[in-house]
Amino acid sequence: MKFSHAWLGEYVTITEEPAVVGERLTGAGIPLDGIEGRADDSIYDFDIFTNRPDCMNHLGLAREYAALAGAPLRPPEIAVPPGGRPTQEIAAVVIEAPELCARYAARCVLDARVGPSPDWLRRRLESIGQRSINNIVDATNFVLWEMGHPLHPFDLDHLEGRRIVVRRSRPGERLRTLDGVDRALTSEMLVIADARKPIALAGIMGGEATQIAARTKNVLLESAWFDPVSVRRAARALGLRTDASHRFERGADPEGVTAALDRAARIIAQVAGGSVTAPALDVHPRPFPPRVVAFRPARARALLGFGLDDAFMRQALLRLGFAIRVPADGAWSVTVPSFRRDIEREVDLIEEVARQRGYGAIPAEVPVLPASDQGRSPRERVFQDARRAAQAAGLSEAVNYAMVERDDCLRFDPDVSEPVALTNPLQETAACLRTSLLPGLLRNLARNLNHGLESVHLFESGTTFHPAVPAPDERQRLAFVMGGRGLPAHWSLPRREVDVFDARGAVELLGDLLGASPLAFSSDRIPFLEEGRALRATCDGRALGVVGEIRRSLLATYGVDRPVYAGEIDLDVLAQAHGMVRRYRPLPRYPAVRRDLAIVAPAGTTFEAIDGVIRRASRLPIADVQVFDRYRGPGIPAGCASLAVQIMFQHPERTLTTQEVQESIEAITATLSRELQATLRGVESR
Repeated sequence: MKFSHAWLGEYVTITEEPAVVGERLTGAGIPLDGIEGRADDSIYDFDIFTNRPDCMNHLGLAREYAALAGAPLRPPEIAVPPGGRPTQEIAAVVIEAPELCARYAARCVLDARVGPSPDWLRRRLESIGQRSINNIVDATNFVLWEMGHPLHPFDLDHLEGRRIVVRRSRPGERLRTLDGVDRALTSEMLVIADARKPIALAGIMGGEATQIAARTKNVLLESAWFDPVSVRRAARALGLRTDASHRFERGADPEGVTAALDRAARIIAQVAGGSVTAPALDVHPRPFPPRVVAFRPARARALLGFGLDDAFMRQALLRLGFAIRVPADGAWSVTVPSFRRDIEREVDLIEEVARQRGYGAIPAEVPVLPASDQGRSPRERVFQDARRAAQAAGLSEAVNYAMVERDDCLRFDPDVSEPVALTNPLQETAACLRTSLLPGLLRNLARNLNHGLESVHLFESGTTFHPAVPAPDERQRLAFVMGGRGLPAHWSLPRREVDVFDARGAVELLGDLLGASPLAFSSDRIPFLEEGRALRATCDGRALGVVGEIRRSLLATYGVDRPVYAGEIDLDVLAQAHGMVRRYRPLPRYPAVRRDLAIVAPAGTTFEAIDGVIRRASRLPIADVQVFDRYRGPGIPAGCASLAVQIMFQHPERTLTTQEVQESIEAITATLSRELQATLRGVESR
């Protein structure tokens, strides 16, 4: 945003070079993008943030510099020439939409002469890139860039009934704006109308019918406060952005309405002649109460990290226009000026003090950070540990939006017929809250595979939302997907695609690292997993989640052309089963004894069932049970399979004897035969 050095000098005495002025303001949070030097002036280009509409004008920027330099501020003269006719005899103002227009003020300038602007006015506007139009319009633009409040002049003789009505647009109304475009209006748009028709878009642009032209003699001057949201929506809907809408959208000064009106009327009388009516019509249906914020100097010092005395902080706030009441003890009561709509809390006032001291004065110190898990609840620590366990399983973390399309919810949660819908979704593909983390992960996987990656293993932890009354049921989950290679590419390793055992292993590792093992897995029919490769995981009888191969028909929906294995775990259930106490166990001092059994069992028998029988039937402590081979063929009865199982016996307090190991093997084989109809094919000792 452009500002003139000479123009700023009208409101504050500047003895420093422009570069120093820019450096001061940058240090106070108003960054300088550049300075353009001219023969008799310097033009600043400042980056004014959207929360500081009070600085989008020369007086506001001069106020900031005056506070930093400790120089007096010289506001412009706003008194209008006396002797004009009463305004209420000339025009009338009615506000029919007070929720969108909290204040509307007007004056008239009678018998004005429209013509070119004088040199001083034209040069001021042209210095910052504004085009001179005529003396009356230029006067309102000058006040916009001087005081920051938009105004609009109407040709009074073209207002039917000489009446201003601030209202919503009516069905079918249209308005040809000053840019020559005929615009269709909606009932959500606020317009300025005369007794019959719209004549301007409130806060955005005037209409052709009442524009100031060479024939204009009598002017009605508008100054108002319009609702920022209303202006922004109308400007966006019409694709129309103006200097006025830019300021109204960010919050104009409601108490600056009449000051800007009087200043513009004074300049018009000066450059175009005529008489100014008095007093102004000031319709104010919705006054804004003063905002008072408590301020504690001790809190400011603690937050900023360096010492500032009370006198400095008080003077800094006073120079910026704040009013302060300091009680005998306790917090200060600081009244916020109406032009600072960004000041709402104590921390905002502390920032104002910091700006006056300079951000560079804040010491650069390494903050003291607490230990990583302090302050977290046990439940939060479980969620953090689950993420670490997923990373340990070789999964990379992904983060997706919680908003998904409706079909995503139905595909992965058959119990939901109507997912939680957003009231005002930004797009159709983000209209509901997710019931599963898998849809987002499948899209991530498809994108990575389509960009040439041979192996994609991803996980995500987050919240899912399920319909419930009175509020949605929120659940914390962890989900993962695996596609492509099961092992990294290397000359010493055979190529192997990821399979269901990789997915199951990730869940088992998760349970093991979080102290929730052993987990139990059982085959089940799960709508989004392939039949025969779908497992349901439980822990101590509680449903923990599912794991298996995603149905090929679903993969086609997400653009994936190869098998994908996935799982989704309920972290809230995992938190309940989480082994919070970690016990130290010394390394074994006594040797283990290994026995390999070739067990012939019916084809439907799972290793999980065999493992359970072995551990339960053994008369000795078992350190580990592993299956290392599976055989079906000659020598094996039809409908059966042979599993080679390795059992490691190990006692923590003594060396085992051959006889007691043999007795334990016999107890195991007898139980296998009785409970699983499994027979022993052979026994080997080592």
